[in-house]
Amino acid sequence: MRKILSIIDNFEEILITILLPLMCVLVFMATFFRYTQLVAVPWAEELARYILVWIIFLGIGTAAKKNAHFSVQILDEISPSFFKKVLYIVRILVVTAFCLIIVYLAFGILKAQMRMGQTSPALGIPIWMAYFSIPVGCFLMVVRTLQFSINKFKNEWMSKNKEIKEGVS
Repeated sequence: MRKILSIIDNFEEILITILLPLMCVLVFMATFFRYTQLVAVPWAEELARYILVWIIFLGIGTAAKKNAHFSVQILDEISPSFFKKVLYIVRILVVTAFCLIIVYLAFGILKAQMRMGQTSPALGIPIWMAYFSIPVGCFLMVVRTLQFSINKFKNEWMSKNKEIKEGVS
């Protein structure tokens, strides 16, 4: 399981690292050619847009892995220790449920797009390829959220319980 997560960890970050400069080059190239009127590159803008969507949805999983998403910290700061744990578990359950619902609904949209055979205007690729980023990103967010939570539970909460038990002995 750890080896699989390690491969996914590296894959996400490498893919984002490749896609971001690629998108920048495409936008620069399209802008340069548009203003110099050397060549028309109608597909570059569309491809850059789809790459941006993929970067965003791959990034939500990477951010969840590092617990870098926005949260309301005031409740965490003013709450007693037990209530912090309850709030954290509720947050994890809500995020997981929301993302799984999005994954389920996105697959319904993808099936419909595959049946219709819709293609993108400039690139001519199946449009479901761009929309496939939604379930992939949300699924990765579920995996990363659970991964971070399990590690947090093991490292912080279990070590505190161990310290309490050792202090009592």
